[in-house]
Amino acid sequence: MKKIFLFVGPTLMIFIGLQVLESVLATFVLFYSWLLAVPWLGRGIQRERFKVTSKAVILGVGSGLLFFLFIYGGLYWLHIYLLDIDQLRVLLLEWGFSGRGEIWLVLILLVANPILEEIYWRGYIYEKLRTEGTAKYAILMTASFYTLYHLLSVIPIFESFYGIIAAVPVFIAGMFWGYVREKTGTITAAIIGHVLSDTGIICVYWFIIR
Repeated sequence: MKKIFLFVGPTLMIFIGLQVLESVLATFVLFYSWLLAVPWLGRGIQRERFKVTSKAVILGVGSGLLFFLFIYGGLYWLHIYLLDIDQLRVLLLEWGFSGRGEIWLVLILLVANPILEEIYWRGYIYEKLRTEGTAKYAILMTASFYTLYHLLSVIPIFESFYGIIAAVPVFIAGMFWGYVREKTGTITAAIIGHVLSDTGIICVYWFIIR
């Protein structure tokens, strides 16, 4: 029961913030507080998981650039089919992404989001699952529940059922970063790759939607 709560906790925080409280600020506070507090209260993760190696850097940069090109390049060419730009601009304004909100969006996506998400999923949760089972099990479970809460944020953004399809690359990224986490023994590659992937999202917002 406790493990299930750890899996669905981040999704629950986003659901409460977006659907119940209808506040992006509340969503950020609830979500990132959970990602930060749970590993800390659970005695965190070992310092060696942050070790920087040439292999981790290469895998992180390589995967990050690939995901960046997929996100930004794909939406650059296909946004007229996948996104209702006018409706999306209204939604983002309702969420507070204007003026100073834009600066906070960039800082959160490029700093807080990749670091805290990777500490939680490929660090803390992965570590717990790996001590109890196989690497395949740990990779699959962390990727699956990592993807789950992304559905709450991408479904309102994309047209029709494309929101569900848009979650597939998130799952693939989660699987790959879990695999890299197993092979390198650190979350460094996942953090680097995640930062570059989120940079692709920022570029979509800045150059296509904004």
